[in-house]
Amino acid sequence: MTSRLEFGLLGDLEITNGSERIELGSGKLRVLLATLLLRANHTVSVDELVDRLWGAHAPKGARTTMQTYVMRLRRVLGDDGAEPELIHTRPGGYLIGIRPEQLDLHRFRELIERETFHEALRLWRGPALVDVPSESLRRDEVPRLAEERLQALERRIELDLRQGRHRELVVELAALTREHPLRERFWLQLMLALFRSGRQAEALERYREVRDLLVEELGVEPGAELRALHAAMLREDPSLHAAEQTRTGGPPDDRAWWATASGPWSRGWGRCGWQRARGRDRWARAWPTPAGPRR
Repeated sequence: MTSRLEFGLLGDLEITNGSERIELGSGKLRVLLATLLLRANHTVSVDELVDRLWGAHAPKGARTTMQTYVMRLRRVLGDDGAEPELIHTRPGGYLIGIRPEQLDLHRFRELIERETFHEALRLWRGPALVDVPSESLRRDEVPRLAEERLQALERRIELDLRQGRHRELVVELAALTREHPLRERFWLQLMLALFRSGRQAEALERYREVRDLLVEELGVEPGAELRALHAAMLREDPSLHAAEQTRTGGPPDDRAWWATASGPWSRGWGRCGWQRARGRDRWARAWPTPAGPRR
């Protein structure tokens, strides 16, 4: 039964039916399924599918060959009855119709909306679509998915900092700044974790390090938030120390050190990263509800 199938995009392409894993031996079938899942419950045009499968090197008869791939994919997924339940033919393309809980990407986005970041990040098994051989998917989709993960990671670390876990975060953040050296949010969080751990000199040295890096690589000074944090550290602003959580579970008011430099919190995170309203709207649009009965 296709209703029991679950799909994973956050790592290698994974298909399970209960406790059984279903293998797709063909790279083309993985490309086809991944493309449909990324637009789940939306029609994907034949032209887009051909582009994902072959790029600029589509063979003669590519559309006919693609139809053969669709038939093979339906067969592997047990969706080859007289009326397919999973992959539907639509005017101009194909649609995979699934429930939100059947796809790890949607579960990830749902958990982020609920601000359960640790649980959300555990869904990642590795780089997204790591075994899907499509240049256009790697160009168009993989960077976007990687950015969603990094934004979630930034928010999880922010929450950990608010909860007083700064000492535990230093090693992780040091690794993240090496892995993503131009991502200012991780440097800001590392500086704050070091300062709250009683390592003010190291925190200030990290600012000098990232400033030199940004000037050398991009020809720009650090953003307003990093500069405000640096200034607050120099004057040993008491608001930098870990704040107690509010009884309601809301964010403590521990951001005064940069509020005047970059505007109210509700305006977003500036150059360092994620903006709440924009991200929430985008994720809401990314998971459409199937329109009309399945055919």
